Amino acid sequence: MTELEQRVIATLLSKPELVDSVGINADWFEDTRLKNVLEVLQSLEANERTTLNVYSELDKYEGQFSYSDLENMRESVFSTASITGDVKALHKLAAKKKLDEAVALYQMSPKKEELNSLSSAIENLKKTDEEDDKGYLDEAMDDLSYRMYNDMPVGIKSFPKLDDILAGGLYGSMLLTIGARPSVGKTAYGVNLAYQIITNDPEVQVDFFTLEMNKLEMLNRFVARHTNISSQRLKRPAKMLQQYEREAVAKAIEWYRERKLRVYDKVLTLSGILSIIRENAAKSKPNKYIAIIDYIGLVKVENSRAQRWEQIGQISRELKIMANEYNVPIVVLAQLNRDVNANQQPQLSNLRDSGSIEQDSNVVAFLHRPYKDDPKVVQLTIQKNREGALGTIDYYFEGRYMTFIEPNNEE
Repeated sequence: MTELEQRVIATLLSKPELVDSVGINADWFEDTRLKNVLEVLQSLEANERTTLNVYSELDKYEGQFSYSDLENMRESVFSTASITGDVKALHKLAAKKKLDEAVALYQMSPKKEELNSLSSAIENLKKTDEEDDKGYLDEAMDDLSYRMYNDMPVGIKSFPKLDDILAGGLYGSMLLTIGARPSVGKTAYGVNLAYQIITNDPEVQVDFFTLEMNKLEMLNRFVARHTNISSQRLKRPAKMLQQYEREAVAKAIEWYRERKLRVYDKVLTLSGILSIIRENAAKSKPNKYIAIIDYIGLVKVENSRAQRWEQIGQISRELKIMANEYNVPIVVLAQLNRDVNANQQPQLSNLRDSGSIEQDSNVVAFLHRPYKDDPKVVQLTIQKNREGALGTIDYYFEGRYMTFIEPNNEE
């Protein structure tokens, strides 16, 4: 069973009066047992939707939940505030699955009947977007009213100084673009950002899309960050590492196994990236999901004859829509042209030839080495920030270990 489906059913068991108002359909469920629970809830009168009655009605099905299973689900719910968003996410996933099935059938048999089914599936998916927004402010008002008296995390925690500038962390709906010239360390910064996030909160799921390196190369960088063992030496660990270092690497591997870090090295298209973000963000809890893309200039747009700058604009716009739709932060790394003067701090104007990245991003920052004679000093300059301040953060960068450290904030 999926976590999202279970959370929806648990909420309805906890607050059965919602069954008639949330607009849910049993056909959206993949898990048969959870689907049966919903059908029973919908068949019972409002005043009869107790756990005992649901359990009794489930008796006609085989292999169903026990009474204690149902009670445990019901008691696991601390708040029902997410039910509207969860139901919308469930609907979208079901519509997307139908679309995938229709595409597969059409590819096998490109006939008129299959084409009609495909068109219908596309329209149904579009309707889930239209149904999402009725223009009402009720949920936003309820959320603000609740936060007036209840301190809630604003966003996902990363580097302390970066969190301060972002007014609390990487927040939902944020598209953060980080630009840099080649060889400044943008991939290493992406690794460090992910590392800081999963160190601060092991429950946050990080989807890292790498379009330049394979998984082993990325794992070497993550292990180097955790162990302070050179990533170059990690390429030949049997020959180049001492026994105590091998033990440190083994511990690092287990540490990462316990985190929710995923690295994708074969997802190269915009549609593929969006599909994964959509699926995983829909299942995530608030402030528990982030995607990092390294880097936007290598993302492919299928079946497009548009100029590259127009394709980049499409990529940034669709990523921003995705961030808004699922209320998750998305970080995009961008490579600036080599002709950007290495001795000058990059400016927003350096992104102007890259589609609409600047306009679509909530926050735009640039990595830069300000001192020619000290390559270990790297600055992150925030030059656009819709929700907070502008500013510059100094880092000490140790390239051998893939490590960015904020002065006065060493671990």
